[in-house]
Amino acid sequence: MSNREDPNVCSETSWTRRQLLKTTGKGALVGGAALATPWIWSKKASAAGEVNVLAFGGYEEPGMLDGFKDSGIKVNLKIHDGSDEEMVALIKSSPAGTFDIITPTSAYVPRAAKDGLLMAMNPGDFPLGDYFDIIAKWPPCYVDDKMYGLINRFGYYGITYNHKKFSESDVSSYSVLFDGAVKGRVALFDWFLPNMGCMSKFNGNAMPYDLDDAAFKGLVDRMSGLRPQVGLVGNTSQVIQAMAGGSYDLAIAGEWVQAGMFDDGLPFKALVPKEGGVTWDQAVCIAANTPRKENAIKFVQYVAGPEFQAKLATAKTYYSMVPNKKAAEMLPADKRELLNLADLDKFDEVFMANLSPRKDPDNRQAWLDTWENFKNA
Repeated sequence: MSNREDPNVCSETSWTRRQLLKTTGKGALVGGAALATPWIWSKKASAAGEVNVLAFGGYEEPGMLDGFKDSGIKVNLKIHDGSDEEMVALIKSSPAGTFDIITPTSAYVPRAAKDGLLMAMNPGDFPLGDYFDIIAKWPPCYVDDKMYGLINRFGYYGITYNHKKFSESDVSSYSVLFDGAVKGRVALFDWFLPNMGCMSKFNGNAMPYDLDDAAFKGLVDRMSGLRPQVGLVGNTSQVIQAMAGGSYDLAIAGEWVQAGMFDDGLPFKALVPKEGGVTWDQAVCIAANTPRKENAIKFVQYVAGPEFQAKLATAKTYYSMVPNKKAAEMLPADKRELLNLADLDKFDEVFMANLSPRKDPDNRQAWLDTWENFKNA
């Protein structure tokens, strides 16, 4: 599904200054950089002197990799605008060394690790002590107590709403989406995991993707009830432009959509309803067959650090929360507020407490079938 809404996929839109960057099939050569932390490497380039990175949008923006230049390692960067599945498949089907680094959603890490596609990483090599604890120990990144991915960008799905028409109280529950007064005013991005995951949370499932037959039937029924309310199911640009133009007031989405619109003066805010929400993220992973292990580790160290993440948080491609607390502290107060990073001490236990990691359900095909039936109804 290369046209899905997920922040992991860049799609073109003429909407405002935050034009999403689409560069399929184009590799960008970017000079690498060093990171000023106590655990940083020698500036002397290691053997081969380069690292091949396949990443979703944001890494290619001006200044993002400037801090890596002192490493002496050249970054061969290719921006991927397809799906997570396609990204993982490229590692599997390409000769060793074609890509040393990939950045898939963490939901795809366990399967890729078990298939032998990813290298286990030593947590001690990375600044996890600077991370929010809940992200440092993010379950999908660990398989059999070994770390195969490191989150450097994340966010949530809840409700994005027009705050000139709805108060925070009005949208404190997903029940607002089923109100007759909003029929036809709800827009959804065309990707089944976040939409169905949020509706699963609405049904009271603490683990929204781990459902028995009865709970899954309840989710199917819930989706059927939601369908008459939805006026648009589209890709990123279609939904954002429609909401910006005033055609739709509500969406199952989060800060990656809302923060950019709000920053551009559009009347949209976002929150996690009382029933909870689900996350999106990007995990930086090292290919198991990389011939440039040391260079790959150095690159992951850099993108885990505050300099890179502070820039990534407000990338033009889309805004995102970042897990390195030092990066959050580098952001201006208004951006921290916009990205729910104002109170770092309470972030883990308050903001993240009601969010569930998005994952690939065991009965994936049944979920896909339900979503296709939903769209076609």
